[in-house]
Amino acid sequence: MLRFCGFDLELVVEELLPPEARGGWPVVYSARDGDGNRWLIVQVDDDPLHMAWLCAPISERALVAVVAGRGAPTDALRHSLTGSAELVTIHQGRALPDRCLLGVQVTEELSAAPCGPDLVAA
Repeated sequence: MLRFCGFDLELVVEELLPPEARGGWPVVYSARDGDGNRWLIVQVDDDPLHMAWLCAPISERALVAVVAGRGAPTDALRHSLTGSAELVTIHQGRALPDRCLLGVQVTEELSAAPCGPDLVAA
C-alpha cells in the first residue's frame, strides 16, 4: 500500500493501472480517500525537481472504463464526480498548496503533451 499526500489531500493508492489503460501518461493509479471514495491519480510531470499529479474522485464505473480502455484517464479527470480535479505539486521536495481545477480547466491544461511544463505552470 502506498500513501499519496499532497498539501491537503491524502489518498491510499490501491493499484498502478496497466500501460494500456494509461493513455500515454507515465503513471496512473487508482486510490481511495479516508472515506473510502474512489480516486484516479494521473502523474502529469515526472521531473524529479517538480513532480505533479492530477487527482479526481471518480465512480467505480469510470474506473472500469479506464482500465478496460473504453475511457481515457483525461476523460475521467474532466468528468469527475465533483466536476473538478486537484493538482498536487511537489517542487524541490516540498509540497505546494494544491490547486483545484474545474473540468473545463483540466481540458485546457491537458492540451499540452503529457508531462509538459504548461500543465503545471503556476
